[in-house]
Amino acid sequence: MAIIRKITTFALCGVLSAFSIQSMAEDEQQSTSEFPTINGCEIKPETVCKKVNLKNADLRHAKLHNADLSGADLRGADLARADIRHADLRGADLRGANMESVQAWAAFLQGAKLDKANLQGANLNFARLSGAHLIDANLRSANLEAAWLPKANMTGAILKNANLQEAKFYNANFTNAELEGARFPYAIFQEAIMEGCEHCPHDW
Repeated sequence: MAIIRKITTFALCGVLSAFSIQSMAEDEQQSTSEFPTINGCEIKPETVCKKVNLKNADLRHAKLHNADLSGADLRGADLARADIRHADLRGADLRGANMESVQAWAAFLQGAKLDKANLQGANLNFARLSGAHLIDANLRSANLEAAWLPKANMTGAILKNANLQEAKFYNANFTNAELEGARFPYAIFQEAIMEGCEHCPHDW
């Protein structure tokens, strides 16, 4: 009986050890795959991926706050509901990107190309968009409160029902833009171009 008991105990220890090793391997695999990597860029907060090619990348719900993606190629990328708060996207190419409901609070987007990007419902509070290109961009219901957009090109942009309170649009181009239902108390449109713009505050 003692021999049988020892054999049973030894076998049980072996099984438990195997399970432990397997569990550790799974945990290690999970930890290494927690943040996906695309073209050498680890998709995680505070990542540094200057000028990386993320064209057409699936970045839905990605956590990229405080990341440095300056000069990145994000054409056609899907950033729906992604978190890019405080991220550096200066000079990034986001033409045709899907940025619906993106969280871009205080993001740095100076000189970024956002032509035909979908920014519906985007949170751009305090975002820096000076010199950005937003030609034909969809900004329906976007929140641009206190955002900075001097010299931004918003030709043909749709800003229906957008919140533009206290936003700064010095010398911005609103040619043929649409602002129906937009709210802009205390916004500044000094020297802005508004030719053909619908529902723009033409009293500036």
